[in-house]
Amino acid sequence: MKSSISYKGCLIRGESFQREKNGSWIPQYILTRQDTGNKETDFPSNQYRLNEIFMTEDEADDFAVQKAMEWIAKD
Repeated sequence: MKSSISYKGCLIRGESFQREKNGSWIPQYILTRQDTGNKETDFPSNQYRLNEIFMTEDEADDFAVQKAMEWIAKD
């Protein structure tokens, strides 16, 4: 099961995938704002696939989560 991390009011989930059964892993994340209540936000959710490849799913997920945290921090 994929794990999620909470960071600065957002929930980040690594969702890396393989294009081929025994191929390399492509990092991807899904980001969801938490506790938005009735307020509108610029991005209530975001999914982003990164242009990198990794040999393991864990490496790809870790990279994706790190990039999501960097994106949130600069916002």
